[in-house]
Amino acid sequence: MAPDELLEQIAAILRHEIGPTVADPFAKTQAFMASVILEKLARQLRLTDDHEQADRDERATLVDDMERLVGTAPASGVRAALTGARTGGQGEMCRLVEALYAGRDELGTERFDALLGRIRLTLRAGLDRQLEYSS
Repeated sequence: MAPDELLEQIAAILRHEIGPTVADPFAKTQAFMASVILEKLARQLRLTDDHEQADRDERATLVDDMERLVGTAPASGVRAALTGARTGGQGEMCRLVEALYAGRDELGTERFDALLGRIRLTLRAGLDRQLEYSS
């Protein structure tokens, strides 16, 4: 049995068999809340592979777009951070944002705003994916 299916079965047992039979209101609430948490974890496990692939794809597209937007600007720190962001995880995305702010003057206001807006689109897409299993 897959881990997500096991968690869903345990959640169902807590919600439909254990919770209703518990007399103490606090313990009953805890059983129902445990079922909610297990259901959320099951959804998260089920979506992990798809979400990780989407993150990789979006990060690659982000880096391509940002390299194009940076163009010929003398922003070596941003270029270095883009190299790391292509293959790294969320930590590299943080470094990219930091490098973007550090290179703000070199980039100019219009280019900086365009780059920051592009990063926000990718970060928002990641948050939307997290909401899939958090709701």
